[in-house]
Amino acid sequence: MFIEQRTVSRKTPKDGKLEISAAAAARLGALGESFPLRTESSQGRAQLHVMSCTCDKGTASREHLHHFVESEILRALEPGTDVRVALDDAHPGSLLIERAPGSD
Repeated sequence: MFIEQRTVSRKTPKDGKLEISAAAAARLGALGESFPLRTESSQGRAQLHVMSCTCDKGTASREHLHHFVESEILRALEPGTDVRVALDDAHPGSLLIERAPGSD
């Protein structure tokens, strides 16, 4: 089940975190504290991570939250690539992150 499409950050290979929207994080919260994650080339475990921030993306007070899926296997994602974040229909209770169609 499709959740959202994201562009892999230049930071993802360094920290293993893929930023997702607050709405996506809320939907993925049902997977629990740690959950199975599958990409096109790997399988592992992931967790949600929330970071308080004051970057320019925030409101007038600038304080806001960033939401991430965090996993060592996400370090293999290529920056600038569009990926689809989805609940893995083939493996209930798992997350699937795969290259978006047309993303080369």
